[in-house]
Amino acid sequence: MNRTKNALANSMNSGTNSTSEGIAGGTGNQGVPNGSVDSKNHGEGGGTGNSGSDISYALQGRGYQKLPHPKYDYQGEGKVVVEVSVDRNGKVVQAVPGVKGSSTLDDYLLKVAKDAAMAATFEVKPDAPMVQKGTITYTFILK
Repeated sequence: MNRTKNALANSMNSGTNSTSEGIAGGTGNQGVPNGSVDSKNHGEGGGTGNSGSDISYALQGRGYQKLPHPKYDYQGEGKVVVEVSVDRNGKVVQAVPGVKGSSTLDDYLLKVAKDAAMAATFEVKPDAPMVQKGTITYTFILK
């Protein structure tokens, strides 16, 4: 039983002798303290909500100011990845739900994910591109 447990514990690091996970090097696991352990987004971003959905984001070099939970009163579940376009002031100017990585194309979940993404705000970054693209991922879980 211990051999199986040890094999599974180190499966994320196959091909290395490291017990750490991340992309920045060094020791320890990269991420944020309240992020999801299953997230593929290492570094700034991520986080877990408590209103029936988990939220993570990827927007190179920028933190968030507001990452609202979707208004969700529905018996459906799945993951919706929303591609967001963010201006230098941190405002989301466009949101396209259901991009690669989504596990559902349920119209209701796509709509509430898009609405939540449009209400998100990120850190101001004057040297960012005029429009910077990233993603916000909402994992809807039945309550």
